Amino acid sequence: MISDRLFRGKALRLGVAVIAMALAAVTSSANAQPYPSRSITILVGYSAGGQADALARIIGKQLGENLKVSVVIENKTGANGMIAAQAAARSEPDGYTVLMVTDAMVTIDPHLATSNHFDLSTAMEPVVNVSWSPLLLAAANNVPANSVAELVALGKQKTQNLSFGSSGSSTPHRLAGEMLQKSGGFTMTHIPYKGTAASVNDLLGGQIPLLFGAPTAVEPLATAGKIKVLGVTSEKRYPLLPNVPAISETFEGFKIISYIGFMLPKKTPAPVIATLNKEVNQILGTDTMRGWLDKQGMVAVGGTPDDFKRQIAVDYQARGELVRALGITGE
Repeated sequence: MISDRLFRGKALRLGVAVIAMALAAVTSSANAQPYPSRSITILVGYSAGGQADALARIIGKQLGENLKVSVVIENKTGANGMIAAQAAARSEPDGYTVLMVTDAMVTIDPHLATSNHFDLSTAMEPVVNVSWSPLLLAAANNVPANSVAELVALGKQKTQNLSFGSSGSSTPHRLAGEMLQKSGGFTMTHIPYKGTAASVNDLLGGQIPLLFGAPTAVEPLATAGKIKVLGVTSEKRYPLLPNVPAISETFEGFKIISYIGFMLPKKTPAPVIATLNKEVNQILGTDTMRGWLDKQGMVAVGGTPDDFKRQIAVDYQARGELVRALGITGE
């Protein structure tokens, strides 16, 4: 009788264990749905209507169509994109919250001593570098220099005070100007603006003689003969403006470009990162996407997550050294 009860007790426990294992298997199967199986949110740290936002929306639309899920663009503005970055870093590492990043967010801002200090390179995983664009060194028509070499000579003569405008104190635009001074051995006064449009207006109005600005803001005015372009900051000549010399043709190794890409939180599964990387690369390879980027003054990049990681690492170190040397503390 006792052994009978023991047998039935063991059988009952065994049955409960089998049921629990079956339920766990069902739950695991439900959780292991193929990615993506629901909507994806792309966080953008800049206002709707801007270049980063427009790029996120056109890629998001195509991404949603290809993956057959909805892709939502959410603008979380503030702190130079860091509000969005921190929200993305806190999200579940499951691939459903993607961060659109700019080069400034991941290679300049981490070095600034600000209240919202945050290092994206340690909190997020690179997915893909979407596009890049150079900066253009533009001059007012009355500046007696028509090349980078002539500008450097003018600066060394010290016959006039040279200044350059940028879109802010802690931007690639400002760093480009500082790099040019260091390379050429002359000095210029930096004048920060809130955006390129304001600096372009002052260049046209004669308040500043020089600026570093985005091609979309500078090139149309140069084509109209209202200003002149002395050089481009990419390592080689810019494909969309092949007649403009690269500054590196005067100073070897000179390079500072802006780029926009996607990142995911740390610990996101590698297959999820690989899926997004593959899909975005396919989108970037289409004539429609490349044509749209051309109109925005951008060049498609693509490549692997490791390619993007290496780009970030190189610029993180180089720009960090420059930020510290100049004592830039943020805005």
